[in-house]
Order: sequence, then structure tokens, then C-alpha cells
Amino acid sequence: MTAFETAMTVLFNDRNLSKDAFFLPMMGTNRSVRVITRAPDVFQNVGSSVIEASTLVVEVQIAECPAIVAGDQFMIDGITYKTQGTPRRDSERLVWQGDCYAN
Repeated sequence: MTAFETAMTVLFNDRNLSKDAFFLPMMGTNRSVRVITRAPDVFQNVGSSVIEASTLVVEVQIAECPAIVAGDQFMIDGITYKTQGTPRRDSERLVWQGDCYAN
């Protein structure tokens, strides 16, 4: 295990940074995972207007979810969030980042 893998494991096990969740894939078995969530506001230009859209970014370790595709879901604090678009991996290939919306 590399230093980065050890650091990511520590972060995802920290109860102040991460939460318990369920990963609900479209194909495969549901499983319990730890996630870190962020909710940045996204601003998009549409013509001469700027539209603010609320988003939820869910991060999960690749070791816990080897594959995530658009449409897979996460249940966090009793709310189900659907992954939209193609999830991204970090540069070290340790963490998935998926843009989600409440289902």
C-alpha cells in the first residue's frame, strides 16, 4: 500500500469528513461504502444570463466501487442520489468523483 492509499483510507474512515452510504449499482450487488460529499454551486452561462445550479459531488474509493457508471445510485442519509454523466477518477486512480442529483 502506497502512502497515498494509506492517506485516502484514513480520510475516508474519518467520521468528520465522510459518511456511511449504500452504493446501488444498476447491475450488480448493493453494498455499504464510505463517501465524502461536496456541494459546490455551479454557474453556467446561457446566452447573456448566468444560471446557478446546485450540485452534489460524491467521492468514493475505487477499492470499494471498482466500477461506477451514469445511472448508478448512492443512498446517503436516507436520500437516493443518481450519478449523472461519466464519473471521473483522481490522478492517482484511488477515488471516483461523480456528479449526482437527488432522485
